[in-house]
Amino acid sequence: MPQMTKTQIKKAMAAASIEGEISGTGTAWSVELADEATMEKFCKEVCQAGGFQTGYGSWILRANYQDNGDFNDKSSRWHY
Repeated sequence: MPQMTKTQIKKAMAAASIEGEISGTGTAWSVELADEATMEKFCKEVCQAGGFQTGYGSWILRANYQDNGDFNDKSSRWHY
């Protein structure tokens, strides 16, 4: 699947009624979502993207993200 641009992500999120903050330029974007349910909906309905949960309870998803799987590693999905 080709990587989506930030503009394409915004349009897809609006069509799927998903709210979140998008930052970055070109294909180097990230999206911050409110909770795990929204993150799962984003991954299912908008695009596949990996990320991690912040200490504030939100999820950061990035294009081309790879989860190393270690809880203490900041690149882990479960790190916070």
